[in-house]
Amino acid sequence: MTVAMIARAWRTPLGDTIDAAMARLFAGERAATRDPRDGYACTSVSSIPPHSHSGVLPRPAKPGSSIRQEPRRSRDARFLRRLVLFGLEAAIEALSASGLTGGPRVGLFSGVGGLRAHWDDMIAAFANQRDDGERMWERGLKDVHPYWMLRHLSNNVHALASAELDLRGEGATFGGGNGGAQAFAAAARALRDHAIDAAVVVAYDSLLEPETLVELGARGAATTAALDQLVAPYAAEARGFVPGEAAAAVVLVRDAAAPIARIAVAETAGDGALARCAAALADGAQLVDGAARAWPLHDREERALLGALVAGAQLTAISAAIGQVGAATALVQAIALAEMLRAETAAPIAGLARADAGPLSPITCATPTTARIALGLHTAAPGLASAVRVEVSR
Repeated sequence: MTVAMIARAWRTPLGDTIDAAMARLFAGERAATRDPRDGYACTSVSSIPPHSHSGVLPRPAKPGSSIRQEPRRSRDARFLRRLVLFGLEAAIEALSASGLTGGPRVGLFSGVGGLRAHWDDMIAAFANQRDDGERMWERGLKDVHPYWMLRHLSNNVHALASAELDLRGEGATFGGGNGGAQAFAAAARALRDHAIDAAVVVAYDSLLEPETLVELGARGAATTAALDQLVAPYAAEARGFVPGEAAAAVVLVRDAAAPIARIAVAETAGDGALARCAAALADGAQLVDGAARAWPLHDREERALLGALVAGAQLTAISAAIGQVGAATALVQAIALAEMLRAETAAPIAGLARADAGPLSPITCATPTTARIALGLHTAAPGLASAVRVEVSR
């Protein structure tokens, strides 16, 4: 089932407004920066930059400290982590832009990167502990954040956004690398079944947390290249993706006279998940945002699949510019692809000068397009995949 997207908002490494981020995407810019933290195999990351309009600028990062920037000041910052706050900002902004108000027929569906006990919250508590178990409080437990448990709840955005925006309709929270796509699909089903009349869908994730960077390094998924040696997805020399972070929100209704775009989502798990998702939504697609895993074997397999499904389509890769963003991917793709179709311009694959041989020609510079239908692909943990179909009217 397709649904109408009538409003959207995001926080991405390319910027916190639609126009600013899309301008950089069309220009082929890459948001990757050097991570000053030591000890991780991956040193090139894409983080959300400071707000350009918040009136509150973060303190400059000290050498060796985290490069992550902070969201706007909020009373909720006492017990919420930064990506949760970015998600709240996006949800509030999207609903405001839609012109709708909350109520019993407006639902909220959220996707989060998973329920993880973040290491950086616990390092101070355990770094100086000893085997004798004595004086544990003085040796670090006193440094545990008083709201530690609250900060890690996966439904924080759901609870706070529902209360602040009066969203009392059907809703759910989904965790994991496919969380955003699952939230999107659940919202579409609720609209189809007339359980609600409108849905706010929000998803957020960061692949820059210490425990995630260690996992990506162990799997060899993320790049180990320095900034000046980064190679884009779909190049023969590609050696892993740049991890990133993002928060995004959209407002969906069953139908609208002039929506931003019409959206359909497929998500599944198991062997061949990406092929099944792509096949379900590929019909008529002329522009494809690839999963862009940035390893030649995976990229070639993906292009072979797409060559059989959508021969002649243009291939872009939003993640080459902003990094892989986990659970936020489906929403980021839906927003960015809709903007490309509306602007009749396909964004280039940032940093790609010469593509590896294969079907579907990757875009290396901003290219005019008459496409009305686009397909976005994403793979999360092994065996998880999603696809987003975006269609606009001319």
